[in-house]
Amino acid sequence: MKKIIWLILCCTVAILSISSVSATPSFRADKVYPELGLKMRVLGNSQPEMLPQFKTYTYTYTGREESYKQNRFNSLELWYADQHCGQWRDNNNNSLIIGRATKQLPGFPEEHVSREEFDKAINAPANKVNPLNNDSLVQWVKTFTSSNPGRPVKLRTTNNFGLSSALFIPTDSKDILLYLFRVKIRTPAGRRVPSDWYCAVIHVADGTDLKKVRIIFESHFLAKVAAAPRTYTTSKSNHSSKELKASRANSSSANIPDSPSRIAARKSIASMKDWWFAETQEYIFLSDIRSSTGRSLVKEMQRNMPHYRKALAKLIPPFESLTDANVVRIFENPQEYKQYVEKNHEWSIGLWSPMQRELVILSQGKNKDKTIKIIQHEGFHQYLFFACDMVQNLPWYNEGHACFFETAEISQRGFVKIPENSRVQHLLRNLDDSAKHIPTLLATSHNSFYLVTEKMRDLNYTTAWALIYYLRKGAPLERKNPYSKILDTYLAELKSSRNASKATTEAFRGINIQKFQEDFKLFWKRRRNKARYYDPFKK
Repeated sequence: MKKIIWLILCCTVAILSISSVSATPSFRADKVYPELGLKMRVLGNSQPEMLPQFKTYTYTYTGREESYKQNRFNSLELWYADQHCGQWRDNNNNSLIIGRATKQLPGFPEEHVSREEFDKAINAPANKVNPLNNDSLVQWVKTFTSSNPGRPVKLRTTNNFGLSSALFIPTDSKDILLYLFRVKIRTPAGRRVPSDWYCAVIHVADGTDLKKVRIIFESHFLAKVAAAPRTYTTSKSNHSSKELKASRANSSSANIPDSPSRIAARKSIASMKDWWFAETQEYIFLSDIRSSTGRSLVKEMQRNMPHYRKALAKLIPPFESLTDANVVRIFENPQEYKQYVEKNHEWSIGLWSPMQRELVILSQGKNKDKTIKIIQHEGFHQYLFFACDMVQNLPWYNEGHACFFETAEISQRGFVKIPENSRVQHLLRNLDDSAKHIPTLLATSHNSFYLVTEKMRDLNYTTAWALIYYLRKGAPLERKNPYSKILDTYLAELKSSRNASKATTEAFRGINIQKFQEDFKLFWKRRRNKARYYDPFKK
């Protein structure tokens, strides 16, 4: 009996030992990261994490005779995105961040700066990190890690011939280890010279003693890290194998104009093993979908979205010419999608983020049609934001059109057809309530549209879609219809006044709203069949 108990205790101790070992941060398998120029060991059992797109702040400057808008950015966010190389997180929430210390954060008198101001400042010689000056390196580490680093401690590198030099950076933090290291790179002439300084930031979240993690990192990571040929850049001149080539219907990627948003989008997935991108003149798609269905989806988007965008521009002409790239990020994994969009939006399956200037979509797997519907719905919000020069629209117009265009069918030849939405069944069951709701809907704000009960939110969406469908495909069929100019008037007034409430008032000026409600119900009861075949793009 004693022997059995002793065996059980031994097994228990062994299991606990294994568990504690598996919980300790580890650095095991060698992997090559050509976009970083490194061969290294990242955290064991970890997944790469994507750095979110930096936020964009739109400023309006008003003069005596005219006003103009300018996109401005937080200089620290821009700088961090420039110096950040990649990050990984394991199952115990331990993380590894790799940065490249090349440029100091420029100083600016204002919190937000233009892209041109930032690029000029960061590339100034005075902001270059001095690789031979410890004070310069410590200042960079302080900014990159938001910590208070001490004087660097030089480490021995004799056990790794690929490592040029390494520094341990003391800090008063109880859960962070900081290192700087340089690897030996080979010049075209065959000489071996030191690389830029890389920074490794290890966040220890599982309670492992930092001294233990330091031994593991120095013996398993620093002892093995080495240079790898860099084969990928974020510029259009040197796309990597991460690019999904365009279908024959699209022009070569070599003809696609570059822009800061495209460069930032490509860089955001540079160290992400399963992520790839595809481009058109107007869009850049980023995705980690590995299935043939997923890649087929993106190729279809490459072919169809330019036609979709032209259709939008025909009905809602942009206030000014559109030049910025449309970023579309499609996740395959629901957990990674939730992590990226954060708690406020983790319930969603797709959203347009004006601050990050990107569409974020959760793939619906084999249901490609549903994914396309989500992209077309959110893609309208993306288009309208830029087309209206970032002036906010009321939900009746914005969501109504998004639901109208989400069902768009695009032929191989690029013809766009808008069939009825499946919301029509909900509308017909609640037609009286929907018609009665129209005056309230026209004055409904953003929060009042969404932050209500599910039943009320469904009525908001259904009524907004039915209203736009009626105005786009029903009213134009009737001669001398007083409603046929409502949407054009709204857009013209919005461009002039920059006020969506004022534009709505002007659009419905002179309209007998009670008569409008009756005509709306009559259309959906008796006259919708003819509207199904009406092409709103042939006005």
